[in-house]
Amino acid sequence: MKYAVLVVMGALLCAVPANAMDVETFFAKAVTLQKKGLGSVFAKDLKPMIRVIEEAAKLVKAESETARAAGLPLFCAPKKYPLNAEQFIGEFSRNPKERRQLQSVRDAWREIVIRRFPC
Repeated sequence: MKYAVLVVMGALLCAVPANAMDVETFFAKAVTLQKKGLGSVFAKDLKPMIRVIEEAAKLVKAESETARAAGLPLFCAPKKYPLNAEQFIGEFSRNPKERRQLQSVRDAWREIVIRRFPC
């Protein structure tokens, strides 16, 4: 019985969308990781955060491709647009805390790339 409960809980945790994290939570974790410096490589939060931002970027890219096909691209970014940690955290810090608490990482990422790479 305990095993069945664990399996169900694991399935529910996996079913939560990657972009469900609000920006404030993500931002706080990112600042904490940045303060750790090289020690952040071993932090348990690093990989889940990478997955969240990769999923958000994938969803925004797909949305932009759909809009581009309709003739109204959301943004015109180069194929690769790397951001270092300071730039990344700086972009998220531009929004007030109240807004970050309400906004998903996906929506914030969408705003960032539209602002950085207008057409």
